[in-house]
Amino acid sequence: MITALLVDDEDAANRRMRTLLAAHPKIHVLGAVENVAGAEEFLAHQRPDVIFLDMKMRSRIGLELLPSLDSRIAVVFVTAYENYALAAFDAGAVDYLVKPVNPERLAVMVDRLLLKFRLIKSPDQEMERFPAQRLHEYFSIPLAGSKEILQCSMSEILWIEAMQNYTQLQFKNQAKAVTARRSMSEWIKLLDGNRFDRLDRSLIIQTEMVRSSEWNARDYTLLTFEGCDRNLAIGRQASARLKMLL
Repeated sequence: MITALLVDDEDAANRRMRTLLAAHPKIHVLGAVENVAGAEEFLAHQRPDVIFLDMKMRSRIGLELLPSLDSRIAVVFVTAYENYALAAFDAGAVDYLVKPVNPERLAVMVDRLLLKFRLIKSPDQEMERFPAQRLHEYFSIPLAGSKEILQCSMSEILWIEAMQNYTQLQFKNQAKAVTARRSMSEWIKLLDGNRFDRLDRSLIIQTEMVRSSEWNARDYTLLTFEGCDRNLAIGRQASARLKMLL
């Protein structure tokens, strides 16, 4: 059983989240409060496993609660404001749900929580129901230059390239890459190291999705990937690293 605290300054939002979570019997709501101060008072007496936290409330924003939290408490932001997603993930949030919360999207988040707490509390129990890569199989990706939050699975990502403080992702069966407000170091923490490899400081690829490599010259190699018409040119250092992996 995973215990939860709801923190939202709208009673209707707390009631809706209770209703949505009622469909998931392994999540038990201990209580609901309307602001950060109320959460701090609650936490002085009880320690829930997870806090469902609104971002922008009338008194203090939800991020202000995080520095004082027990490191064992997971945080899921539930908010109408999409533009705080990058700050939320930087602060260590498990997930970021945008209101109105879709029940199917909530189910993905619940699966993530179930795996997280099974890994911490009983890593040898029932793991066959949730393969290890499901911990971060689904991502909420804040897109650069937009308020949009893209939902995708790890299996769809072919490669990730660094672009200063951003990253550009190429997905399977997509003609164009997308630019995300997420750094390479953040992706390293999220991706399954058994499936993805960092070829150099600016490039991560899903190695098993490489279908061919053409060593065109001593300075670059041309890669083709499953489900993608675009080719990827990689430099000498990345080529040397890839030769070791293939």
